[in-house]
Amino acid sequence: MAVYSVRRILWESYPILVVAAFISLSAGLILDSQIESIKAIPLILWMIIPLNGINNNVCSILGSRLTSALHMGTVAKFRGDKVLGRNMRATWLMSFGVFWFTSGIFFGVSLIAGMDVFRALLLMFAFFAASMVAIAVTMFCTIALAFISFRKGLDPDNVVIPVVTSIGDVVGVLCLIIAVKLIMGV
Repeated sequence: MAVYSVRRILWESYPILVVAAFISLSAGLILDSQIESIKAIPLILWMIIPLNGINNNVCSILGSRLTSALHMGTVAKFRGDKVLGRNMRATWLMSFGVFWFTSGIFFGVSLIAGMDVFRALLLMFAFFAASMVAIAVTMFCTIALAFISFRKGLDPDNVVIPVVTSIGDVVGVLCLIIAVKLIMGV
């Protein structure tokens, strides 16, 4: 007997992919509504790609590990589970290191682009702060979606990663725009 059914995968995945497309579309609409802020600091456009890419990749890894653990029965509850806790800590540590390094790159790019040191530091901090908030929100969504889909009888492999990457796109854009506005006053 087959573990996976093409019919089930299509039945569960198609509606999820349509929803994910609409969620991702909203990230573009948010960017469009913030065109003046982007014109003031064009480096924001450069920052969106690595922020969303790293955020979505790291949370996809978490989602993949979590859905496998749910299928195998090695994680069963949301609170106090050692497997879930270890995966969350690993995700945080990986994110912290990668985003700290990427923030440093953007500091250098800001200086090369002609920003003074103080504004370059502010932009670097805005990117790092946005990244950490985005990871927190996207991690929560990843874990919640995995548990909810599994408990509802859906295969979390068909649900978690498409929805989480779309949510991550929106969260990343929102966090970056908000952080730049709050920290840099744009």
